[in-house]
Amino acid sequence: MNLDWLPRAVVPFAVVVMMALFRRIAPGRERAAHHRYDERQDPEPLPTGAVGAAMWSLGIVLALSFFVLRGANRRWAHLEGPAILTQFATQAIWCFFPGFAALAVPWPLTVWYLRRRGRWEEADSIEDESDRRGGGVESYQVMKWLSFGLVCPIAFFTLLAIPIHLSITDSEVRVGHYASWRPEKFEFKDARRLTVIEGYRIRDGEFKPAKDLVIDFADGRRLRGNAVGDGGTSIRDDVMNLLLEKIGLTPGHARTLEEIPVMQGAR
Repeated sequence: MNLDWLPRAVVPFAVVVMMALFRRIAPGRERAAHHRYDERQDPEPLPTGAVGAAMWSLGIVLALSFFVLRGANRRWAHLEGPAILTQFATQAIWCFFPGFAALAVPWPLTVWYLRRRGRWEEADSIEDESDRRGGGVESYQVMKWLSFGLVCPIAFFTLLAIPIHLSITDSEVRVGHYASWRPEKFEFKDARRLTVIEGYRIRDGEFKPAKDLVIDFADGRRLRGNAVGDGGTSIRDDVMNLLLEKIGLTPGHARTLEEIPVMQGAR
């Protein structure tokens, strides 16, 4: 049964349900009505555009954390020792936290900070305007929940990806795995078979081209040359050529990983 239509139908329905839920548990309200007409905040109002500039600046700082995460990934690999060639985790991994954080965190954090500094009038006006535009939900609560319930888990799972890398030395390959403190090491002298595969098959049996190099070792372990590459892409040419040179075995060929015959004599 073809269910490709299901996501297109479920997503709009889920959005409608979530908005209805937010309106019920966090309805919008006019905060100015909770204060007397003669009440005023103590600090003088900020210059026009200052709050918006602060939000934009914070968003840019959070977006730039992409470079911090990418640098941490490279530093982690280099701390394990010298290598002839190192392939790092795909850069798309480092986009999720900066992107979501830059979109979700600056607004509620700025409103919270204004209240902490006694600028409740400015905080109220920002929230009231956002509530009116947000379809009758209390925007501050919703954005705060998104910050804690979405951005924090993304940050945690992104940090676990920092060890991902593949380093090739003169005698071995070091592979850093997700959420693993120690790299897995494959010594070239233990390699028993090389196989170049042309691609893979998806669930409906359709073939997708994506070249890779599969290395079988004496202890039964198997290494793919594109172990840290983006899913569905081919192995980098420099990685493949260096592995072929260092291992020195004549590679076989197979159309997919599943078509590689079982290696006899592995222990």
